[in-house]
Amino acid sequence: MKTATTFGASRVEDPKLYEEGVELGKFLASRGYIVKCGGYGGLMEAVSKGVKEAGGEVIGITLKYFDEIRPKNPYLTKRIQTADLFERLKKLIEDSEIFVAQKGSIGTLNEIFMVWALKYGLGLNFRICVIGDVYEEFKNCSFIPKERLGDLEIYKNLDEFKASF
Repeated sequence: MKTATTFGASRVEDPKLYEEGVELGKFLASRGYIVKCGGYGGLMEAVSKGVKEAGGEVIGITLKYFDEIRPKNPYLTKRIQTADLFERLKKLIEDSEIFVAQKGSIGTLNEIFMVWALKYGLGLNFRICVIGDVYEEFKNCSFIPKERLGDLEIYKNLDEFKASF
């Protein structure tokens, strides 16, 4: 079975962005992916909702500490609790062939850079896709070598990402 991991904001104020997450989940499920995410609210919840509505499987990789203070994501079909952030990242990354990031914050950037470093450092073959105008900034970031930008697929919006399949 194919596995995709999604990354994105844990809080979403913009209903349009939330709906984009739902649509992303539906799209990935319709393409036969089991979807993994961080398992909480915001875009993680939106993607989970889309996957579940499409009849797919969505696995939330949660953190014991967060499970005690954050509301549960009602759309998960499976939840795997981890002891620390390192184990959580490992579980999110292992066995995935595509990583898709929507708008997020520091946690999302950490996840993107971790899979990007693994792809570059170990020569692993998987797709890293980032969706949203905000990621255009990577092209102008002085600490990212220009030759490494080819490891990353930058899409302005979800429709552009979907067209890449």
